[in-house]
Amino acid sequence: MGAIKSIGVLAYDRCSESDTIIPWEILIGVAVYLKEKTGEDIEVKLVALEEGPVSMQMGAKVEPHAVLKDDDLYDVLYIPGGRGSGDATKNERILDTIRHHHVNGKFIGANCVGVGILQRAGILGKTPVTCSPPISKRLKEEGANVVEPRLMWLGAPEERIWTTAGAAAINAGTIAMVAHLFGEEVGKEMSMWFDTRGAIGYQLFQNEGHEYYAYPEAEAQLQEETADILLPPLS
Repeated sequence: MGAIKSIGVLAYDRCSESDTIIPWEILIGVAVYLKEKTGEDIEVKLVALEEGPVSMQMGAKVEPHAVLKDDDLYDVLYIPGGRGSGDATKNERILDTIRHHHVNGKFIGANCVGVGILQRAGILGKTPVTCSPPISKRLKEEGANVVEPRLMWLGAPEERIWTTAGAAAINAGTIAMVAHLFGEEVGKEMSMWFDTRGAIGYQLFQNEGHEYYAYPEAEAQLQEETADILLPPLS
């Protein structure tokens, strides 16, 4: 893909504060750094489907920078997870936005249960992905290529898709995505800005993150309790 000039992070009803704001903040950091270093301008926006503040899952409200129009195209579109992801999987405007970006060759990232929104948009196919436990079983049942063992993040550059697992992985998974998109120098700088390299190390500059510990019984219980909310069954 060509030079990245615009990034849109989708804020939707009951998206997760951490899933949404952490990637946005890191990507804003990239824009600030490149502006200071090279004079390059990159637009990074929180985008929403309509005017007004977006209520997030824990009660915070954010005022998006822009309302997403049907023909908008960002070079990178980022879809966070959150308790509202189940409803988002049934929102045709969100799904059409993802499809519109995908067919136009744009790069799409997602984290946590936001990966389920990409699945329901129909763009994953056999692309290897990671996600958080609540939706992993259902994604597999639907034919998604969820890798085992579970990884903190997983880039699929040829498909222009980047997935990150749950909340504990979002800082590192976003830094790794930055390193892929903007080069290792920018990735290293952001890894120091956001205190990530000391925790993760040089795995940050690879497309595959560390393996998670597995807790099968706890994960199965979480899936049982939340999958219908976060990735509702196909009707």
